[in-house]
Amino acid sequence: MQKYKPTIKKYFYCFILGPCFMIIEATGEFLLPFFNANIIDNGAANGNIPYIIQNGLIMLLIAAIMLVAGVAGAYFAIKGSSHLAADIRSQTFHQIQKFSFANIDDFSTGSLITRITNDITQIQNFAQMLLRGVFRSPVMLIGAIAMSFALDPELAFVICVVIPILGLTIAWIIHTASPRYHTMQRQLDDLNNQINETITNERVVKSFVREDFEKEKFTRVNADLREKSIRALKMMIMLQPLSMLAINLTTLAVVWIAGQKIMIGGMELGTLTAFITYLTQVLTALNFLANIFLTGTRAATSDRRISEVLKATIDLNDELAQHKDREVEKGTITFKHVYFKYFKKNREWVLDDINLSIQAGQTIGIVGSTGSGKSTLISLICRLYDVDKGEIDVDGINVKDYALEKLREGIAVVLQKNTLFSGTISENLRWGDEQASAESLKEACEIAEADSFIQSMPEGYETMLEQGGANLSGGQRQRLCIARALLKKPKILILDDSTSAVDTATDARIRYTLKTRLPKMTKAGFLTKIIIAQRISSVIEADQIIVMNEGRIAGIGTHETLIQTCQPYQEIVYSQKDKEEVL
Repeated sequence: MQKYKPTIKKYFYCFILGPCFMIIEATGEFLLPFFNANIIDNGAANGNIPYIIQNGLIMLLIAAIMLVAGVAGAYFAIKGSSHLAADIRSQTFHQIQKFSFANIDDFSTGSLITRITNDITQIQNFAQMLLRGVFRSPVMLIGAIAMSFALDPELAFVICVVIPILGLTIAWIIHTASPRYHTMQRQLDDLNNQINETITNERVVKSFVREDFEKEKFTRVNADLREKSIRALKMMIMLQPLSMLAINLTTLAVVWIAGQKIMIGGMELGTLTAFITYLTQVLTALNFLANIFLTGTRAATSDRRISEVLKATIDLNDELAQHKDREVEKGTITFKHVYFKYFKKNREWVLDDINLSIQAGQTIGIVGSTGSGKSTLISLICRLYDVDKGEIDVDGINVKDYALEKLREGIAVVLQKNTLFSGTISENLRWGDEQASAESLKEACEIAEADSFIQSMPEGYETMLEQGGANLSGGQRQRLCIARALLKKPKILILDDSTSAVDTATDARIRYTLKTRLPKMTKAGFLTKIIIAQRISSVIEADQIIVMNEGRIAGIGTHETLIQTCQPYQEIVYSQKDKEEVL
């Protein structure tokens, strides 16, 4: 409940006024039948017109007050529940933003989407229903029972018999429905995972002509959700017929007993009419309470799922950092006996005893076969993952002792998977620097060899990009991502195979401009560059080239040194078509 307290405290008036107005409306509900009975028994039976008018006006006044109270109560219930849902959604989203890659893998993307949308909607629906009925229904129930006993204790006893029977039935329905709701929500996770995966990879699906396969797979997942939903919701479907059955049977019993009393003059017709109305109110209140409990059962499942996200242990944090105010100043990097693996149960290390020293301002190339640990190595520098053993220092300080924000502000990474967002080119570039001027955007794009193709577009830097930059080529996306990283003016620039989609001539021009123009953009006048590449030509001029092989460093040195002393490096060089040019 802690996560709800700030919202309840902030919008306390909604959580107070909503139920209060609903209590006023409920009070009117059980007062109206009483005045109606008086009109029939004392006014109409005796032809007392002034009495009828007087009580009729009172009923009109009560009805008007009920109308205002009902509308006000509903308004505050909707407002309070909407704010509650919005705040919980914000809390959950902010928590997800703190997640490491490992945390996201634990939940799955589809599950997180379900939790932040459908699950929170269930909580909102329950909160709204609770505000409208948590006091209204009990007040109506107690008031109607009290008025029934006031009219005729014998008939009121019939109501007291049916209430526990209906209550036990409702309890059984709730007990049965609870685990089914949990199963239904898990199945909804699977459906969202399927949708997310298919839409994200739609181009791959189409290129392999696998639309029919994806349709069949979605049909199976959708059918599973349908069956789980029917199984869970049919318990709620049973509630209404059972309630109506109870109402009808009780009404028959009341009419039977009351009919005998009316025949012998022991009860007036107006009293019977009022009593039947109170009976309906009692069972309606019970039905509404049952719906609150059923909705609450589903909301409780959703609440547990939201709490799992909010209480998740984030394996990457800076709570114990000893230098939270420290910024990356130079860009020296040191690996000290670093070990790492993604799945802790695996026996083999992805990185095995890595020792490495990179000086500020150096250009470092990293090469190696697929799966050798190149991308993993650079992911540890900016703490996308944490080392399992050993230590990584930046400017002589363990990366775990930096505030995450300060550490990552000093490092710009262009990952293998180039990600752009819906919006203009300039908006995407300003992810690197929100306050960047048009001149700064142009300069960064010139260094990244992106300015020319941007200028050729009708809207230039204001050209709208589709989701993921789908209306650009792979090479264009890579160059925009490089420009975006340059705008950060980092102390460490990491390019993870970020020119793989551009031709060799463009790659060469990018390397040249990075070497000649980039230092002028940085605040300190120098920049440490780490370039992961498949093409030897991309790293041949680096101050040091690191050769990775099966999670270990197979060699460190210049191109001239490695070509003579490092067999894995020799194999990479001679496997490439343009080896003569490289040599």
